[in-house]
This record gives sequence, structure tokens and C-alpha cells, in this order.
Amino acid sequence: MTFISCYFGANESGGKITDDFYLIGWDEKDWQIVYSLDNKIYDPEKIIILHDVFAVGHNKDFIIAKQHPCADNSPHLIDFDSLKPNKNITNYYIIKILNGDNNYRIHKFGNEKDFINGKMSLGVPETLEYKFYDEKLE
Repeated sequence: MTFISCYFGANESGGKITDDFYLIGWDEKDWQIVYSLDNKIYDPEKIIILHDVFAVGHNKDFIIAKQHPCADNSPHLIDFDSLKPNKNITNYYIIKILNGDNNYRIHKFGNEKDFINGKMSLGVPETLEYKFYDEKLE
């Protein structure tokens, strides 16, 4: 008889972006952005941008991110065999950090031109750069 198991949590990594926003991953890949008021950052219900996030920048008012969506279109959160980024598509995100109960608003853009226009209309500083960049996922 053979037993095979996985110790959930052993390969988790991540850290705070700002305020209650976190960048988390497993095996230092499959990065996702989480919003958590109670520091339970590995709760799948708290994920606001799914894998594969490969670039993140922030200031006190905004978080910007780039992500390749998963090539597997079936519903899944953490099925490691199906986590394959579709590098032909890049989604761009601006998270506006707000005060009050609804602490953020997500704006998603399907191309860089719309993202740049969105940055201008939302007032994101041109100087806001990516502080996290995973070249392997790019």
C-alpha cells in the first residue's frame, strides 16, 4: 500500500503589496492578487486577480498589474495540473484603493492602449512602475 500526499501550505509564498492587498503564489509561481482584511491570504475566496500575475506596481492610491489568463477555461482555482498561462493574451489591471467598506475597485483592460488611456482617466501617475516582475511568466 502506498500513500501519497501533499502538505498544503508548504510551498506557499507571498507578501503584502499595500494595505490589505497581497501577492501570493505556490512554488514561487502562479501568482495571484488577494484582498484580505483578516490576514487569511491563502483563502481562495479572497483572490481578486487569478493566476498568472507577472507584474505588480503600487502606490498609496493604485495597484497596477499584468496577467496572462489561464489557458484552461474550465472553472478551477488551484488545480496545479491545469495552471498554464496563455501568453498570447495579456490582461492589464488598475485597482483603485478606496476608503470605506468597499476598499477597492478593479478596472480590467484587454490591451496596453486601453490600459494607458485608463491610467490617464483614473489619474494613475505616469511614474508608477512595476516593483514585482516575473520574467519567466512574461
